[in-house]
Amino acid sequence: MRRLATGLPVSLALLVPAAAHGAAVQTDRTCYLQTAKTNVTVSGNGFTPGAAYDIALDGQTLLGGTHAIDAGGAFRGAFEPPALATDELERQFTVTATSEATSVSTKFTITQLKADFSPATGDPQKLKVRFSVAGFGLNATNPDVYVHYVDPKGKLKETVRLGRATGQCGRIVKTAKRRLFPFDAPRLGKWKLQFDTTKAFHKGVKGSQFLFYSVGVCLQPPGAPKPSKTSPCPQQVKR
Repeated sequence: MRRLATGLPVSLALLVPAAAHGAAVQTDRTCYLQTAKTNVTVSGNGFTPGAAYDIALDGQTLLGGTHAIDAGGAFRGAFEPPALATDELERQFTVTATSEATSVSTKFTITQLKADFSPATGDPQKLKVRFSVAGFGLNATNPDVYVHYVDPKGKLKETVRLGRATGQCGRIVKTAKRRLFPFDAPRLGKWKLQFDTTKAFHKGVKGSQFLFYSVGVCLQPPGAPKPSKTSPCPQQVKR
């Protein structure tokens, strides 16, 4: 079990599945990006002043000291959410506040920021794939997601709209099949596919004030060895 951070102590009382009149619980965000420093801030209001309460995450009571609702009928605190599995893009959780005969819940989601395509093997110039993205709604609700094709010289070749990312965190589970490279005769070398929520292209770098995720794709001549640490994809190869 996870320990609730200082400021949000809870009792170990059993949850009581009763409706509340005017009581509410909420988190400061509906979606959180998974990082080593991510904390979920939860608050409640409309409860009986002075009554004991507890907080549960997906039905599991969070541990802490026994405290009471404040004089205004509210509480506030924070906790560290569980980490996603390595292959898990996002997960929704339910947080429940219970006091006396009142039990109210809300939902939030933890996400990774990621973009990918499948299948990942084949001739990149002929391959048809399904794109998927997660975490692109962290700063906006249901944003359009674009992929910008940046050639081995660092120049934008084309921008394609993938669709609208939906849900609490902005996800496209998978697109319809489409060509990985939507234009003929792409230049050989290492391409960068930059995924973001802006139709106009701005190069994403560390510290950029917008969400982006980049995927490298290596185009090599037929029969060339698979790129590796000792034999990387050339940055630029003329046809």
